[in-house]
Amino acid sequence: MNAGLIASRYANALLLFAKEERTAKRVYDDARSLLDALPQTDSLASCIESLSPTMRKFITLVIRNKRVEFLPAILSAYRAHYRSENGITRAWLTTATDNPELAEKLVLLMKQQGFSKVDFKTEVNPDLIGGFIVQVEDKRLDASTASQLKYLQKELEAKIRKKT
Repeated sequence: MNAGLIASRYANALLLFAKEERTAKRVYDDARSLLDALPQTDSLASCIESLSPTMRKFITLVIRNKRVEFLPAILSAYRAHYRSENGITRAWLTTATDNPELAEKLVLLMKQQGFSKVDFKTEVNPDLIGGFIVQVEDKRLDASTASQLKYLQKELEAKIRKKT
């Protein structure tokens, strides 16, 4: 069976169960915690202890049905379903240096554009040299100095090739 289909079915089941238990937001947060802990097996046990009863029951079901290898995909799919159902838009800002003012302005701008709930993450990447990269769901604006330099390099190389 297709891994994406399995993940989606389990994620839908978890969303329905969590809504029934009135713990959908907590399970959403639990899914993030688990996704962060899965690569670090030493912190997985302590992470599981901190989960909601709804999530612990669900993990038991996944284990019983021998679907553990699909757990990361299931958790990611659950978070996507939850965001979709609750009108949450994901956005990322990557800057060369820490820039909380820009982050605040972008969140405000998004809310003015009708995005009432925004899951906004920031990251610092000095390799950008300057500028920023903003991504809202699947749309991306790369205004970084590094990408502009790469573009100029390609343009120069293309012109040099034309002349030779």
